Amino acid sequence: MILQGWAMLWVVIGHAPLGDPESGPLWVTMLYRFAYSFHMPLFMMVSGYLFYSTRISNELEKEWPYHRIIRDKSVRLLLPGFIFSLVALATKVAFPSEMSRQTGISTNELVHGFVYPYDNPLRELWFIVTLFWFFLLAPLWRFTLSNLWTICMSSLFFVVLYFWHPNTEFLCIGRVFRYGIWFYLGLAASRIDAVEKLIEKPLWIVPLVGVLLYVVGMMINSIITTMGGIAFSFGLALILDRFLSRAFFSFRNYTYQIFLMGIFAQFVVKIVYRHVELPYLPTYLLCVAFGLYVPVLVSKLLEWKNWKPLLLCVGLK
Repeated sequence: MILQGWAMLWVVIGHAPLGDPESGPLWVTMLYRFAYSFHMPLFMMVSGYLFYSTRISNELEKEWPYHRIIRDKSVRLLLPGFIFSLVALATKVAFPSEMSRQTGISTNELVHGFVYPYDNPLRELWFIVTLFWFFLLAPLWRFTLSNLWTICMSSLFFVVLYFWHPNTEFLCIGRVFRYGIWFYLGLAASRIDAVEKLIEKPLWIVPLVGVLLYVVGMMINSIITTMGGIAFSFGLALILDRFLSRAFFSFRNYTYQIFLMGIFAQFVVKIVYRHVELPYLPTYLLCVAFGLYVPVLVSKLLEWKNWKPLLLCVGLK
């Protein structure tokens, strides 16, 4: 899926600055701010879209009962998240001087990291836990997506939660409220076949609306900026699908593996940059390339080896 590849590209770019992104070159700061203005809500929306179309649509209800969905997502999400949390912990202990957030090995540290995923050695675990909450709510989604009225009322409810919710990091509950609107909009877009309907319109309209919303949002409210970034991304994906259908083909089927492993590959580049005098731009581009393609290479090697326990560890089936 082109949109999935596009979203993953911006996740990697968001992790690519070789130091403080706000004190680096201006173009790095701009890319960083652009990435973080929309890329995680976009990923949530894409996840919701795919979850409906592959798991909870009316046609799939008998094939994917609730217990099977939870078992599948536990193995696919939580197991790799747990394993890579331990890898991150070992990395932090091995290279404490290179870390902005240091940690130690103790029962309290481990428990705290999993109860408060944003404080986990692998901070990105928050996304996995938040997404798993949304999968746990599958019966609620099936109910609220039953007709246009329930979709509209539920969307309004999640907009309210976006602005007024507890900010607790306990089990990512605050983030569930914050990102619920984006996941639900993805579900709803799949439910009403929004993409198929957009394809029938002039394709340039959607990215243009996205750009306008983004600019207006920069002056008014961040949620409008996010909506603009998402609309632009959807429009761009529609255009690429028509004229360049193989866009991001080299990595778009391994987005979860890139999410899990890419940050470690980028960490290697950043360590080298700190200790060896290298030009910023080529090293930055190398950091992006490592973040994307080292996980793809590892995944392909594991698929070639085809040992199921290892495949499960990185979220491959």
